[in-house]
Amino acid sequence: MITDILYRCPICSSFDWLDGNTCRSCKAEVEILSRTRIAINGKQESIACWYDKVLAFDLPETQTGVILESKQVKLAIEENSGVYKGCGGMTANHFTRKTFDEGTLTLTPESLIFHGRSETKPVPFDTVMSITIESNTIIVVSKDCGPLFFDFLDESGKKWEDFMQQALRKFHAPKEIFEFYPRIRFIGDRKTKSQSEKKTRELRMPVRKWYRSDFSLFFAIVRKIAKPLIKTLFSVRIEGLENIPDSGSAIMLVNHCSFLDSVILGVFPKRYIWFMAKNSQYKGAVLFWFLRLGRSFPVRRYNTDIQAVRNAIRVVQQGHILGVFPEGERSWDGRMLPFKEGTMRLVLALGKPIIPVGISGAYSLMPRWTSSIKRVPVTIRIGDPMLFEQIPLSQQTSPDIQSVTQTLRKRILSLAGDQL
Repeated sequence: MITDILYRCPICSSFDWLDGNTCRSCKAEVEILSRTRIAINGKQESIACWYDKVLAFDLPETQTGVILESKQVKLAIEENSGVYKGCGGMTANHFTRKTFDEGTLTLTPESLIFHGRSETKPVPFDTVMSITIESNTIIVVSKDCGPLFFDFLDESGKKWEDFMQQALRKFHAPKEIFEFYPRIRFIGDRKTKSQSEKKTRELRMPVRKWYRSDFSLFFAIVRKIAKPLIKTLFSVRIEGLENIPDSGSAIMLVNHCSFLDSVILGVFPKRYIWFMAKNSQYKGAVLFWFLRLGRSFPVRRYNTDIQAVRNAIRVVQQGHILGVFPEGERSWDGRMLPFKEGTMRLVLALGKPIIPVGISGAYSLMPRWTSSIKRVPVTIRIGDPMLFEQIPLSQQTSPDIQSVTQTLRKRILSLAGDQL
């Protein structure tokens, strides 16, 4: 629903505001023109523009010490369910989620408090290491409790992510937060000086024996069938396939607006693209098996996942193409999100050719705030490979990271067109 992202009225800031096509509080008239544009009181703007107005509102004033109280929430915890072994020697612990309790959440200026049936679990802000969202589930990693998964059953999880981020910014002020996951990072902690060259080392991982082959007859047949099917069902056009080298390792960086992005790029190129996939997708034997054949490997994106980094190194070390969404998640409003600093650091450290890819039209296909698919034209443009000077992790500085980030963002934006 559109209220998953526009959870407050952009005019009067009220919650639970939309009644049909009218705001319950200020009576503003709302017309959803498309999946990218909305008219309120006759003024037509992009969803991104209206979302900016929602974000500009301050946290609700409180005299009781409570900023926000939730409706029903399910709390899950993380369990280690064994070892994942994938193609090319990929190996990682496989994590699943187990429902722990059900209750409500309270947000205060200093903490998040879960009131469950069996216990009350406070999460003080000084213990929070990261916060992000998957679907309608807020993931909070605490020093004391580990990863906690709060699934919002009757309201917008995006609202809670935004409010928690705003509360955390105020709590940590005057320090400025620039990333909330895979861990909270502060601008003042960025490194401006490199270490001595004597402390650097090459990024290499041991080669494993299992599933080393980069070929599966079954998956090859699936790819063959899927190409015309995807073109027909989703009106997909892909340009620049010739820019993908026939051999050798490379890193493909792609903007991320739709669940279909990795599916298309996993089917159309001649070579396999090895993508990281969020750990929660590896559920059920069939999906687990299919994702493994599809040359993916799991990442816990709400944590600094060392195993995922090691697997990424293995991919390029063995001469494959690593596919990465540098934003870390799908866009909520159609605009490109900031690139994750950890991704840019890995790109510089690996020193491999970068294949920039821009996707346009995919946001309208299925935005994060809806579960319905709409057939719209989607264009994928693959640019010429780009090569940057290799800089070992210990020698990288903030200016190095910012420079490569700006260059790659500009290139991907140009390939995606003006829709971002």
